[in-house]
Amino acid sequence: MPEFGPEPDETTLTEEHEDWTESQDTHERIRGVIAGLQEPATAATVAERATCSTNAARKHLGKFVALGVVRQLEDTQGARYVRNEAYFRWRRANELAERHTIEELLDVVADLETQAEQFQQQFGAATPADVALPEEATHAELEEQLEKLSRWATIREAIDRHKEAIRISRHESDKLTA
Repeated sequence: MPEFGPEPDETTLTEEHEDWTESQDTHERIRGVIAGLQEPATAATVAERATCSTNAARKHLGKFVALGVVRQLEDTQGARYVRNEAYFRWRRANELAERHTIEELLDVVADLETQAEQFQQQFGAATPADVALPEEATHAELEEQLEKLSRWATIREAIDRHKEAIRISRHESDKLTA
């Protein structure tokens, strides 16, 4: 597994953050924070990460909720926000549909499906989740198996994303010919 270089020093991180803050408006910074959310976050947390006021974060988050980019969760802790994974999956598929022809997308799907079938045969399972890791395996063997399973899962996600891009492209083509 590749090693990452040393941690950047605090000065570099501060300079990068200042450049980001100066080059992006509040809306863009909040959108960037939303894209990176892994867990629900309060408006105050989003505001801190986006370097803006909590009120500005709430205002923009409300707009992102209305657009479906983010979901608002209400619980005993108050309002928290989490990125809408369905929106981000659609967005990635839409970008593929815009950049590639249907034929190119079909070729990629065929190649990815071939790779997925090879993993199915190698592991004797329908999906990566169906694979039981051997208990007697060494750490290195487990790491190798997990890496392969991760690649297989990524391929399956790419197949789904490309198939959605094909559906989007076909839908758009139907609109153009109607």
